[in-house]
Amino acid sequence: MKHTVIIPLYNKQNYIYDTIRSLALQEKKPSQIIIVDDASTDKSLVNLKDSVSFFAPQFLQTEIQIIELNENKGPGNARNLGIEKATGELISFLDADDCYTLSGLREAGSIMEQKNIDVLIIGILLFPSNYYLPNIKSFAKELILLSDQLYLIPNVLHTISAPDFIMGVGSNVIIRKKHLDSIRYNENATLNEGIDFWYRVLKNMKKEALVGLLNKACIEVREIEGSLSRISYGSWRELEIPVSIKRYQKSSNLYDQYLIGMLSQRWLEHAMERLPSRKQKVLFVFHHALLLIKNYYYFKKRK
Repeated sequence: MKHTVIIPLYNKQNYIYDTIRSLALQEKKPSQIIIVDDASTDKSLVNLKDSVSFFAPQFLQTEIQIIELNENKGPGNARNLGIEKATGELISFLDADDCYTLSGLREAGSIMEQKNIDVLIIGILLFPSNYYLPNIKSFAKELILLSDQLYLIPNVLHTISAPDFIMGVGSNVIIRKKHLDSIRYNENATLNEGIDFWYRVLKNMKKEALVGLLNKACIEVREIEGSLSRISYGSWRELEIPVSIKRYQKSSNLYDQYLIGMLSQRWLEHAMERLPSRKQKVLFVFHHALLLIKNYYYFKKRK
Protein backbone atom coordinates (compact mmCIF):
# COMPACT_ATOMS: atom_id res chain seq x y z
CA MET A 1 0.00 0.00 0.00
CA LYS A 2 1.16 3.53 -0.76
CA HIS A 3 2.03 5.51 2.34
CA THR A 4 2.06 9.29 2.79
CA VAL A 5 4.07 10.83 5.65
CA ILE A 6 3.13 14.40 6.62
CA ILE A 7 5.66 16.54 8.51
CA PRO A 8 4.76 19.91 10.05
CA LEU A 9 7.99 21.93 10.33
CA TYR A 10 8.61 24.97 12.49
CA ASN A 11 12.03 26.02 13.80
CA LYS A 12 13.59 22.57 13.97
CA GLN A 13 16.82 23.39 12.17
CA ASN A 14 18.88 21.12 14.41
CA TYR A 15 16.69 18.05 13.92
CA ILE A 16 15.13 18.01 10.46
CA TYR A 17 18.16 16.31 8.87
CA ASP A 18 17.78 13.32 11.21
CA THR A 19 14.06 13.15 10.49
CA ILE A 20 14.58 13.11 6.71
CA ARG A 21 17.44 10.65 7.10
CA SER A 22 15.17 8.23 9.00
CA LEU A 23 12.79 8.26 6.03
CA ALA A 24 15.55 7.94 3.43
CA LEU A 25 16.90 4.82 5.14
CA GLN A 26 13.57 3.06 5.62
CA GLU A 27 13.47 -0.58 4.57
CA LYS A 28 10.29 0.36 2.73
CA LYS A 29 10.16 4.02 1.87
CA PRO A 30 6.98 6.08 1.82
CA SER A 31 5.48 6.78 -1.58
CA GLN A 32 4.94 10.42 -0.67
CA ILE A 33 6.41 12.84 1.86
CA ILE A 34 4.73 16.20 2.45
CA ILE A 35 6.61 18.75 4.54
CA VAL A 36 4.76 21.93 5.50
CA ASP A 37 7.13 24.68 6.66
CA ASP A 38 5.09 26.85 9.00
CA ALA A 39 6.98 30.10 8.31
CA SER A 40 10.09 29.01 10.22
CA THR A 41 12.32 31.86 11.40
CA ASP A 42 15.51 29.79 11.65
CA LYS A 43 17.32 27.69 9.04
CA SER A 44 14.78 24.85 9.11
CA LEU A 45 13.69 25.32 5.50
CA VAL A 46 17.29 25.60 4.22
CA ASN A 47 18.34 22.50 6.16
CA LEU A 48 15.27 20.65 4.93
CA LYS A 49 16.05 21.34 1.29
CA ASP A 50 19.70 20.42 1.80
CA SER A 51 18.66 17.14 3.43
CA VAL A 52 16.21 16.26 0.67
CA SER A 53 18.88 17.02 -1.93
CA PHE A 54 21.51 14.96 -0.10
CA PHE A 55 19.24 11.92 0.10
CA ALA A 56 17.82 12.32 -3.41
CA PRO A 57 19.24 8.94 -4.57
CA GLN A 58 17.29 7.21 -1.78
CA PHE A 59 14.08 9.03 -2.71
CA LEU A 60 13.93 8.15 -6.41
CA GLN A 61 10.60 6.33 -5.90
CA THR A 62 9.23 8.88 -3.41
CA GLU A 63 7.29 12.01 -4.29
CA ILE A 64 8.40 14.87 -2.05
CA GLN A 65 6.37 18.05 -1.67
CA ILE A 66 7.59 21.05 0.30
CA ILE A 67 4.89 23.59 1.14
CA GLU A 68 6.20 26.97 2.30
CA LEU A 69 3.77 29.08 4.33
CA ASN A 70 4.19 32.84 4.67
CA GLU A 71 2.40 32.97 8.01
CA ASN A 72 2.75 30.75 11.06
CA LYS A 73 -0.59 29.05 11.73
CA GLY A 74 0.41 26.14 13.93
CA PRO A 75 0.90 22.38 13.48
CA GLY A 76 -2.81 21.64 13.21
CA ASN A 77 -3.12 23.77 10.10
CA ALA A 78 0.07 22.23 8.66
CA ARG A 79 -1.25 18.70 9.18
CA ASN A 80 -4.59 19.61 7.65
CA LEU A 81 -2.87 20.98 4.54
CA GLY A 82 -0.90 17.75 4.32
CA ILE A 83 -4.07 15.64 4.49
CA GLU A 84 -5.54 17.56 1.55
CA LYS A 85 -2.45 16.86 -0.57
CA ALA A 86 -1.99 13.21 0.48
CA THR A 87 -2.35 10.53 -2.19
CA GLY A 88 -1.33 7.45 -0.19
CA GLU A 89 -3.75 4.81 1.04
CA LEU A 90 -2.04 5.11 4.41
CA ILE A 91 -1.33 8.38 6.22
CA SER A 92 0.89 9.10 9.19
CA PHE A 93 2.22 12.28 10.74
CA LEU A 94 5.82 12.69 11.81
CA ASP A 95 7.05 15.56 13.96
CA ALA A 96 10.09 17.34 12.53
CA ASP A 97 12.31 16.32 15.45
CA ASP A 98 11.32 12.64 15.55
CA CYS A 99 12.45 9.59 13.58
CA TYR A 100 10.99 6.27 12.43
CA THR A 101 13.02 3.19 13.20
CA LEU A 102 14.49 1.65 10.04
CA SER A 103 11.89 -1.13 9.81
CA GLY A 104 9.01 0.93 11.19
CA LEU A 105 7.07 1.74 8.03
CA ARG A 106 7.65 -1.68 6.44
CA GLU A 107 6.39 -3.55 9.50
CA ALA A 108 3.40 -1.26 10.02
CA GLY A 109 2.35 -1.36 6.36
CA SER A 110 2.68 -5.13 6.19
CA ILE A 111 0.59 -5.61 9.33
CA MET A 112 -2.14 -3.27 8.14
CA GLU A 113 -2.34 -5.00 4.76
CA GLN A 114 -2.18 -8.60 5.98
CA LYS A 115 -4.43 -8.17 9.03
CA ASN A 116 -6.78 -5.66 7.37
CA ILE A 117 -6.09 -3.16 10.15
CA ASP A 118 -7.67 0.26 9.64
CA VAL A 119 -5.79 2.16 12.35
CA LEU A 120 -2.46 1.07 13.81
CA ILE A 121 -1.00 2.62 16.95
CA ILE A 122 2.76 2.11 17.24
CA GLY A 123 5.12 2.13 20.20
CA ILE A 124 7.23 5.15 21.14
CA LEU A 125 10.78 5.28 22.45
CA LEU A 126 11.58 8.57 24.16
CA PHE A 127 15.16 9.72 24.03
CA PRO A 128 17.51 10.49 25.62
CA SER A 129 15.62 8.95 28.57
CA ASN A 130 15.15 5.65 26.66
CA TYR A 131 11.64 5.38 28.14
CA TYR A 132 9.12 3.27 26.22
CA LEU A 133 5.41 3.97 25.75
CA PRO A 134 2.77 2.68 26.13
CA ASN A 135 2.85 0.64 29.32
CA ILE A 136 0.11 -1.85 28.47
CA LYS A 137 -0.06 -3.54 31.89
CA SER A 138 -2.88 -1.32 33.15
CA PHE A 139 -5.12 -2.00 30.13
CA ALA A 140 -3.86 -5.40 28.94
CA LYS A 141 -7.23 -7.01 29.71
CA GLU A 142 -8.81 -4.74 27.10
CA LEU A 143 -6.57 -6.11 24.32
CA ILE A 144 -6.70 -9.24 22.17
CA LEU A 145 -3.35 -10.76 21.20
CA LEU A 146 -3.18 -11.38 17.45
CA SER A 147 0.51 -12.27 17.18
CA ASP A 148 3.78 -11.44 18.84
CA GLN A 149 3.62 -7.75 19.89
CA LEU A 150 0.46 -7.11 17.85
CA TYR A 151 -2.85 -6.58 19.61
CA LEU A 152 -6.40 -5.84 18.54
CA ILE A 153 -8.26 -3.16 20.50
CA PRO A 154 -11.90 -4.29 20.34
CA ASN A 155 -13.37 -1.24 22.12
CA VAL A 156 -10.95 1.57 21.39
CA LEU A 157 -13.35 4.32 22.53
CA HIS A 158 -13.06 2.79 25.99
CA THR A 159 -9.35 1.97 25.87
CA ILE A 160 -8.34 5.44 24.70
CA SER A 161 -9.27 6.81 28.13
CA ALA A 162 -6.93 4.44 29.99
CA PRO A 163 -4.33 6.64 31.78
CA ASP A 164 -1.38 4.71 30.33
CA PHE A 165 -2.76 4.44 26.81
CA ILE A 166 -0.90 6.64 24.33
CA MET A 167 -2.51 7.77 21.08
CA GLY A 168 -1.60 10.92 19.22
CA VAL A 169 1.57 11.51 21.25
CA GLY A 170 4.64 11.62 19.05
CA SER A 171 2.42 11.11 16.00
CA ASN A 172 2.28 7.39 16.72
CA VAL A 173 -0.77 6.59 14.57
CA ILE A 174 -1.03 5.23 11.03
CA ILE A 175 -4.46 5.23 9.37
CA ARG A 176 -6.11 4.34 6.08
CA LYS A 177 -6.89 7.69 4.51
CA LYS A 178 -10.50 6.73 3.72
CA HIS A 179 -11.35 6.96 7.42
CA LEU A 180 -10.32 10.59 7.80
CA ASP A 181 -13.34 11.75 5.80
CA SER A 182 -13.83 15.46 6.58
CA ILE A 183 -12.36 15.35 10.09
CA ARG A 184 -9.45 17.70 10.62
CA TYR A 185 -7.24 18.98 13.42
CA ASN A 186 -8.50 21.84 15.55
CA GLU A 187 -6.15 24.58 14.36
CA ASN A 188 -6.58 26.76 17.46
CA ALA A 189 -5.69 24.12 20.05
CA THR A 190 -2.20 23.89 21.57
CA LEU A 191 -2.71 21.16 24.17
CA ASN A 192 -4.02 17.63 23.54
CA GLU A 193 -4.98 18.50 19.95
CA GLY A 194 -3.66 15.11 18.84
CA ILE A 195 -5.87 12.98 21.03
CA ASP A 196 -8.82 15.28 20.26
CA PHE A 197 -8.34 14.66 16.54
CA TRP A 198 -7.92 10.89 16.82
CA TYR A 199 -10.85 10.49 19.19
CA ARG A 200 -13.14 12.23 16.71
CA VAL A 201 -11.78 10.05 13.92
CA LEU A 202 -12.46 6.88 15.94
CA LYS A 203 -15.97 7.98 16.85
CA ASN A 204 -16.72 8.53 13.17
CA MET A 205 -15.48 5.09 12.05
CA LYS A 206 -17.80 2.16 11.42
CA LYS A 207 -18.02 -0.49 14.13
CA GLU A 208 -16.43 -3.15 11.93
CA ALA A 209 -13.23 -1.09 11.48
CA LEU A 210 -10.21 -2.71 13.15
CA VAL A 211 -7.81 -0.83 15.43
CA GLY A 212 -4.50 -2.43 16.34
CA LEU A 213 -1.59 -1.76 18.66
CA LEU A 214 1.94 -2.74 17.69
CA ASN A 215 3.66 -2.91 21.07
CA LYS A 216 7.10 -2.22 19.68
CA ALA A 217 9.17 0.92 19.33
CA CYS A 218 8.66 2.09 15.75
CA ILE A 219 9.18 5.78 16.35
CA GLU A 220 11.81 7.66 18.36
CA VAL A 221 10.58 10.85 20.01
CA ARG A 222 12.95 13.54 21.24
CA GLU A 223 12.42 15.06 24.67
CA ILE A 224 13.03 18.72 23.97
CA GLU A 225 12.48 21.58 26.38
CA GLY A 226 10.34 24.26 24.76
CA SER A 227 8.07 21.86 22.87
CA LEU A 228 4.37 22.40 23.45
CA SER A 229 4.09 19.40 25.78
CA ARG A 230 7.17 20.46 27.82
CA ILE A 231 6.78 24.23 27.90
CA SER A 232 6.87 26.13 31.20
CA TYR A 233 4.31 28.79 32.06
CA GLY A 234 4.62 32.09 33.88
CA SER A 235 1.02 32.11 35.11
CA TRP A 236 -1.84 29.67 35.57
CA ARG A 237 -3.85 31.79 33.10
CA GLU A 238 -1.59 30.62 30.26
CA LEU A 239 -2.74 27.02 30.68
CA GLU A 240 -5.80 26.73 28.49
CA ILE A 241 -8.46 24.09 29.05
CA PRO A 242 -7.75 21.20 26.62
CA VAL A 243 -9.95 21.26 23.56
CA SER A 244 -11.58 17.85 24.22
CA ILE A 245 -12.61 18.88 27.72
CA LYS A 246 -14.33 21.94 26.26
CA ARG A 247 -15.88 19.84 23.50
CA TYR A 248 -17.37 17.10 25.69
CA GLN A 249 -17.88 18.78 29.06
CA LYS A 250 -21.67 18.70 28.71
CA SER A 251 -21.83 15.32 26.96
CA SER A 252 -23.82 12.48 28.50
CA ASN A 253 -21.93 9.90 26.42
CA LEU A 254 -20.03 7.53 28.71
CA TYR A 255 -16.92 7.35 26.50
CA ASP A 256 -16.78 11.15 26.24
CA GLN A 257 -16.94 11.37 30.02
CA TYR A 258 -14.19 8.80 30.48
CA LEU A 259 -12.02 10.70 28.01
CA ILE A 260 -12.34 14.08 29.70
CA GLY A 261 -11.83 12.43 33.07
CA MET A 262 -8.47 11.06 31.97
CA LEU A 263 -7.50 14.29 30.16
CA SER A 264 -8.31 16.38 33.23
CA GLN A 265 -5.89 14.30 35.28
CA ARG A 266 -3.18 14.74 32.66
CA TRP A 267 -3.93 18.46 32.49
CA LEU A 268 -3.63 18.78 36.28
CA GLU A 269 -0.35 16.86 36.33
CA HIS A 270 0.95 19.02 33.48
CA ALA A 271 0.07 22.17 35.42
CA MET A 272 1.76 20.94 38.59
CA GLU A 273 4.92 20.12 36.65
CA ARG A 274 5.08 23.27 34.55
CA LEU A 275 3.77 26.14 36.69
CA PRO A 276 6.60 28.12 38.33
CA SER A 277 5.47 28.47 41.94
CA ARG A 278 3.24 27.08 44.66
CA LYS A 279 1.08 30.21 44.40
CA GLN A 280 0.44 29.67 40.69
CA LYS A 281 -0.41 26.01 41.27
CA VAL A 282 -2.89 26.91 44.02
CA LEU A 283 -4.51 29.54 41.80
CA PHE A 284 -4.82 27.02 38.97
CA VAL A 285 -6.57 24.46 41.21
CA PHE A 286 -8.78 27.11 42.84
CA HIS A 287 -9.90 28.56 39.51
CA HIS A 288 -10.65 25.19 37.93
CA ALA A 289 -11.82 23.37 41.08
CA LEU A 290 -15.37 22.61 39.97
CA LEU A 291 -14.25 21.35 36.58
CA LEU A 292 -11.49 19.20 38.05
CA ILE A 293 -13.76 17.70 40.71
CA LYS A 294 -16.51 16.87 38.23
CA ASN A 295 -14.09 15.26 35.79
CA TYR A 296 -12.28 13.39 38.55
CA TYR A 297 -15.59 11.63 39.18
CA TYR A 298 -15.56 10.45 35.54
CA PHE A 299 -11.92 9.38 35.93
CA LYS A 300 -12.72 7.22 38.96
CA LYS A 301 -15.92 5.95 37.38
CA ARG A 302 -13.94 4.57 34.44
CA LYS A 303 -11.87 2.41 36.79
